[in-house]
Parts: sequence; C-alpha cells; structure tokens
Amino acid sequence: MQISTASFYNRSAAQMSRLNADLNRYQTEMTTKKLNVASQDSTAWMMLGGIKKDDADSTAFRSNITLSRGLLAQADTALGNVDDRLVRVRELATRAGSETLNDKDRVSIATELGQLREGLLALANTRDVRGHAIFGGVGDVAFAKDADGAIKYTGIDATGATVVDIDATARIRIGDASEIQVGIDGSRVFGGATGTTDIFKLIDDLKAAMEMPLTDPVTTGGATGTGGTTGGTTGGIGTGTTDPAVPFDADAARSKYALAINSALGKLNTAEAQITSARAANGARAARLEIESSQLESVGIDREEARSSLEDVDIATMTVQFQKTLTILNATQATISKLANLSLFNYLK
Repeated sequence: MQISTASFYNRSAAQMSRLNADLNRYQTEMTTKKLNVASQDSTAWMMLGGIKKDDADSTAFRSNITLSRGLLAQADTALGNVDDRLVRVRELATRAGSETLNDKDRVSIATELGQLREGLLALANTRDVRGHAIFGGVGDVAFAKDADGAIKYTGIDATGATVVDIDATARIRIGDASEIQVGIDGSRVFGGATGTTDIFKLIDDLKAAMEMPLTDPVTTGGATGTGGTTGGTTGGIGTGTTDPAVPFDADAARSKYALAINSALGKLNTAEAQITSARAANGARAARLEIESSQLESVGIDREEARSSLEDVDIATMTVQFQKTLTILNATQATISKLANLSLFNYLK
C-alpha cells in the first residue's frame, strides 16, 4: 500500500499534536486539578457541583451552630443570675419568719426585696448579641410594668392569650432539616403562663408582708383635763388608741404575717423549679449542638473524600503518566525524523 507524502506528514503531525496535548493536560492537572471543564466528565462535574453546594451549606450551618452556642451560653448565664437572686429572696423570706425581727428589720428587708425585684426585671429583659430579648418577645422588652406598677410579660395580652410564639421567633437553622430554639419563653420562667408562679408577684406579696403592722399603732389622744390646780387636783394629758371600737388584734396580725411568709416560701419552691427546668432544657439544647456539630464534621470528611476522588490529582501516578507520554513523544519524533529521510533522492545519493 502506498502512502502519499502529504498523508504521511499529516498523520505524523496529528500524532505528535495529540501527544503534546496529553502532555499539556497532564502538566495542567498536576498544577491544578484533574477536572477543570465539564466536557472532561459531565457526571463527575455534576457531582462536584452538588458537593460544593453542600460545602457552602455546611459552612453556614457551622456558623449558625457557633452563634447558637453563644446565645445558649448567654441564656444560661442570665438564668444563673436569676437563680442567685431567688436564693437571696429565700434567705430574706426565711429571715423574715424570725420572731426576733423588729419593724426596722422588716423595713430593711422590704427595701432589699424592692431592689431584687428591679434586678430581676433587668435580667428578664436581657438581650443577646443580636439585640433580641433572651426571654422571648419580638419587641424591645420581654417584661414591662403596667399602669399599676405590676410587672407583666409582654407576650401575653390582657385576656391571658399568648401573642408571641417563642418557638417561631427564636429558632436558628443548624442543618438541612434541623432547627434549634435559642430563646426562652419568659412566661414559663418568670411567670405568666398557665400553671407557673409569678416571681414578680411573689416578691410584691412578700414585700407587702414586710410592711404589715404587727403591733398596736399607738397615736396621741386629746386632752382629758385642764392645766393648773383646782382644789389641789392636778389636770393632765391622756393617750388612747386609734379606734377603741375595733381593738388591734396582734395575734391575728402575726398569724396573717406568718401565713404570708409560709406562702412565699412555698411559691419560691415552684419558682426555683421553673429556673432549674429552664436551665436543664437550655443545657439539653447545648448538648444537641455538640452532636450536630460532630455530625457536620463527619459528613464533611466524607464529602471531602468524595470531592478528592473526583477532582484531586494523584501526583505520583500523574508523574509516571507524564514521563511515559513524554518518552512516547520523543520516540515518535525520532521515528518520524528517520522515516522522513527515506526518500528517492536520499537513496540516489
């Protein structure tokens, strides 16, 4: 079979061009990655697209988990501070039940209870790093004083109906189908929800008990005689009670006082249980974050292995392939050079 000179050179050029292209591709892959355009492997290219999307989602979820950890830590700190103040309220209530207290002592306790009440209100309206109320609500505050000075949860209207859905307003997405609650329903911590103890009312009632009179409030009466002497009889000034018709019952007053103290101590048990329950639930959510974070890390490792198998270059294998192709190219060039010299003119020399 005869092969024309043009065909010989064309085939030789095409072969060397293909080998050169292979060498360039190998060199590019060794310095970058083995899948640079979709035309190389459309299926692998689509898989890589999905992996990159999942990586972006995972990065966002990890950021949300970090934020959620901080928010839950803030909430736990606030609950711990509330717990500390309730311990002090209990100490004052227990002290108030002592028979040795005088009126001045009770006034001092009432004053401190008022300060604790204001401190608890400030804690109830604590904001997180995002500026949101930790204990719920969508406004600037979670608790506010009404016209009478009573402290009420702003997420409950006058009829007692809940108008703020904590579950809906205080959640952060931490996975494809996972969310976590980072806010706390203040009505279940400080009171307002059905079946809970109102901590602020408890303190108000205890403070009111401190202000109850336990002794006969003696007042100065009017004159019962005249000044000077009349027939050797000296006139004087007399004293009396506020209302002789309704004598002061000291025993009844002390009984009422003791009942108020015991009631406050009983309600404190429930209030402290509310704080404990809220802290336990908050801790459980923090533990769940650790599990979610660990799962993200594990899935991320698997995804990285899949991406590496599709995209990364095995340098050792690629180096061998590069050297092999380079050897073939050099051999091809030498062979073609020899064959190109076998012409009739060279034979006649």
